[in-house]
Parts: sequence; C-alpha cells; structure tokens
Amino acid sequence: MSNIGTTDPGMNAARGLSEYTVVHKFGRNLSLTTSFLPVAIGGLYPTPQVAGATTVRIKAGGDANDTAAGTGAQKVLIQGLDETGAEVSEELVTAGASASAASENTYIRLYRAYVSESGTYASVSANSHAADITIEDTGGTADWLTIDSTAVPLAQSEIAMYSVPIDKVAYVRGLDITIETNKPVDVLLIQRRGILETAAPYEAKRVIGYYTGLESNESIYPSSPYGPFVGGTDIGFMAKGASTPSVSINFEIWLVDA
Repeated sequence: MSNIGTTDPGMNAARGLSEYTVVHKFGRNLSLTTSFLPVAIGGLYPTPQVAGATTVRIKAGGDANDTAAGTGAQKVLIQGLDETGAEVSEELVTAGASASAASENTYIRLYRAYVSESGTYASVSANSHAADITIEDTGGTADWLTIDSTAVPLAQSEIAMYSVPIDKVAYVRGLDITIETNKPVDVLLIQRRGILETAAPYEAKRVIGYYTGLESNESIYPSSPYGPFVGGTDIGFMAKGASTPSVSINFEIWLVDA
C-alpha cells in the first residue's frame, strides 16, 4: 500500500498518515423516558470515581451457545479506561449461561465491546452470537453495557459516549441523529472534565450542545469542531422524550497526542 498522502485529511487519518486518529462512535437507546438518559442500549454508561475501579465480567443468564466451544460468541473484547485514565482492553471468554471469569484489568469506564471470536462463520442468515451479552462488575451489582440481539444479534456495543484517554486530546467533528418518527426528542451533548478527581471541588457536567424538539433526522457538522476535550474527559450524548421513543446517534472523534 502506498504511503503517499492525499489532499483529504480524513483519508490520511484513516490510513495512519496524519497526527490524528479517528474514532467512530455510535449508540442507540430503544426506549427513552422523560428524564435524560445516555444514548446507549439500556441507557447504561457507569462513571465511577477512581476508588470505584473494578474488574468486570460477562453476566450470567446468557445463551448456552455463547460459550468458549459453542456456536455463538466465544470471546468478547472490551475497551475502556483504568483508574489512571489509560486506555486498556482485553478479551473475556464466554461461559454460556454462567458468568465469565473476571477481567485482568480494572475499569472506571467501558466505552466499547464486541464479539471478537465466534463459533459460526457469519452470513446474512447466520449470526455471531445467540443472545444479549451483558458486561457487569465482578461483584454482580451493576450492569455496564449490553451487546444487543434485538431483531438481529449485532456483535457490537452501541454507546454514544466516550471517555478521552489521559494521553490524548479529542475533537468532535460531526454528528448524525436519527429519531423515531413523530416522537419529539431532546438531545444533549455533554462534557465532564476531571474524571480522575478524588475530592471536591469537582469539574461540572456541562452541556455544550442542546438540540430540542427533534422530530426527524438531523446532521450537524460545525465549521469548526467541538473541543478540545482534554484527556480524562467524558463526552457524549443524553436524550429524553415522551411516548418511549428510540434514538440513535453517530459521531466522529478525532484524537491527537496530548
């Protein structure tokens, strides 16, 4: 492959020919309420402080085929931040209807998970996992994310939230919002700096974009990107709406070394 750059900065970033790397994030909430919730399956995005860093595992209660030698998901890769704000990732081995072994790393954020090994060669009719796969803390007290199987197993978490690794600076360059027809939704773009803070005074959770009464698809590409968001910052989307509407949001993050 040629290492010659183009005049398209996005293509250069995708090919590793730029100081920036690009992270594509997307999430859905299938049943909003009249209170703001994270745009993620189940409205989940736990944000414990450093002292609450925990190992995680695949929750019990899944399908017997999602196991290490099964026809469904055999391993799940998880990605997030540890208590130092560093990005960490690892694979968890599935255990069918039982809980998996605990992760090796401890986490204060989980912003992505996907099926990394499957017992089935996937096709338009054959899927890579059999049922919902939920990640929880090892104590079994709180769910952290769910890989959905509604309508069709998707093999990928859907979380419109991101936490910037401590050694990076992030910019949000554009977003696309899709709303269930005829069900108005309010959407917030929020940031919360200082996620490693351990005592008051704390940084505030601030609204940096408020999109109210959306009733159809909306694409927002500002002339200059949102940011900078320094390392150790939560950024992402929350939404609310009456009549339990669904919403999906795709957004693009550009990262540069701090």
